[in-house]
Amino acid sequence: MIGRLKNSGVGLIALKALVLILLFTSAQPGLLRAQATLSVDAPRVVEVGETFRLVFTANAQPSSFNPPSISGFDVLAGPSSSTMSSTQIVNGRRTESFQVSYTFILQARSEGKHTIPAASVIIDGKEIYSQPFSIEIVKATGTSSGEAKRDNSTTVSNNDIFIKLSVSKGRVMKGEPFIATIKLYTKVPVAGFEEVKFPTFNGFWSQEIETPQNIEFVRENIDGTIYNSALLRRYMLIPQQSGVITIDATEMTCQIQLRSSSTAPRSMFDDFFDSYQTVRKRVSSTPVRVVSEPLPPGAPQSFTGGVGEYKMDVRLSRDSVNANEAISLIVVIQGSGNINLIEAPKPQFPSGFEVYETKITDNSSRSTKGTSGSKQFEYPMIPRGPGVYKIPAVEFSYYDISQRRYVTLTSAAIELNVGRDRGGNTSGQFLSLGVNKQAVRSISDDIRYIKTGDPRLRSGSRFLFGSTLYFILLAMVAIIFFVAFKYLSKKIERRRDVARTRNRKADRVARHRLKNAGILLKQGLKSSFYEELNRALSGYISDKLNLTIADMSREKIETSLHEKGVNLEQTQELLHLLEQCDFARFAPESESPDMEKNYSRALKLISDMEL
Repeated sequence: MIGRLKNSGVGLIALKALVLILLFTSAQPGLLRAQATLSVDAPRVVEVGETFRLVFTANAQPSSFNPPSISGFDVLAGPSSSTMSSTQIVNGRRTESFQVSYTFILQARSEGKHTIPAASVIIDGKEIYSQPFSIEIVKATGTSSGEAKRDNSTTVSNNDIFIKLSVSKGRVMKGEPFIATIKLYTKVPVAGFEEVKFPTFNGFWSQEIETPQNIEFVRENIDGTIYNSALLRRYMLIPQQSGVITIDATEMTCQIQLRSSSTAPRSMFDDFFDSYQTVRKRVSSTPVRVVSEPLPPGAPQSFTGGVGEYKMDVRLSRDSVNANEAISLIVVIQGSGNINLIEAPKPQFPSGFEVYETKITDNSSRSTKGTSGSKQFEYPMIPRGPGVYKIPAVEFSYYDISQRRYVTLTSAAIELNVGRDRGGNTSGQFLSLGVNKQAVRSISDDIRYIKTGDPRLRSGSRFLFGSTLYFILLAMVAIIFFVAFKYLSKKIERRRDVARTRNRKADRVARHRLKNAGILLKQGLKSSFYEELNRALSGYISDKLNLTIADMSREKIETSLHEKGVNLEQTQELLHLLEQCDFARFAPESESPDMEKNYSRALKLISDMEL
């Protein structure tokens, strides 16, 4: 088969594709396998005599584990190994994780800072090392792991929980970036936060560089006392004015959970049955003052506000260009400092160049060490004529913090050869369109020959507006509007007259109900028949006379029918028929009136009565 494939170009391509697929398939497990690592986890600060765990974790199955030599701590147990694996399928994508942990139980022996040496594992024949880990041991304070002992006390002191705002530098130059960190320190359990107020940083340009979504507490030593600390915010600040600038305090209300224990002697079961109560405490940090020194006088003309340490690169986007073709001068400022606030340098261009708006690309990054990276300034331009042009040297000045002086970076002058216009324009006649920023055009090609002689003009089509047809259509629209208005007005007026509407529909509604009574008559349902017959007659009278059910007494019906001009015989017949319906619904079967006869009487009575 391979021999046949080699006989054609298509077969050769298919063979190459097959080989690539096989190579990719065989290499796939190696590509998907994550890089093997060995991490270490332990508290950074412990007390003398405190017991804690030291855990080494590998993300792959090791063939062997080489523990470190531990000094300064008593090894109470370990290493004990455990394995954990998990598989997740999200949107059809399967991910797997695997961990092997080696745990030591250590007890702090003496005060001081001790380093846990690196451990190592062998994974797939390769030795993987962990990072050395430093642990500080402080003097025991009589409390365990930062949990304050308090019996029957619902008060929380300022030493139990507080906020601290710290800055990386207390004295900076104007425009020099520094880091401000806000942390919460606590020895009591915190359940939540309310009414959080962070500083506004008036007088600074501020940018959040770290905003934890989940508050995580880690141990930290503060003046020999162990606290659980949590990072709340971290900002990068750049002073925009000189002098002493005050950073406002951070304020918040913390929800603290305290155990409510009884004064009676405690037993081993008290920890399971103790109740807790939530105490709210308002905490705030101390305002911090930062001294911002002004920049020294005598700044160069090319100074655009840069403070830090930078270098500059200047180049053209293309090596060669023809007249009326676009090209860009690119200036890249790279370094660390307030790079995000640097303004664009101002290079000089030859008079025959048309320069457009500068394009700025910020490739800087912010971290706890400040802002670093690069910022690119692109100056698009179009040379309007051929020749050899010289772009003068570009200058950029900044204030160097370490040298405490202004530094000016100067590029070399750039020579640019511009060829003739590709359109073949040799006359030298160009029309610059100025602010429209369009390409130049040759005037001789834009003006067409002017014709002479009889123009042979003819009238064009007429407009509908103002013609006879226009006024006819306008009159028809007015007539249709008048007729529709009259018709709708009458219809609305008829719908508003509820009594007339009921009177007009009374006969139709009554005949519909009599039709239902006729169906019950054929089925021989006496009680239902007379009930429907009574409903038809009562409804007919209510609609015709515009009476409510509550007003339909014998005297009222008789008086209203007389006022409508109904003769006495029809009135008596109607009243008698209503009495027959009431009597027949509750009378015994033997004494019931004739259903067929009463149905015919009702039909005839409704047909004869004309109100």
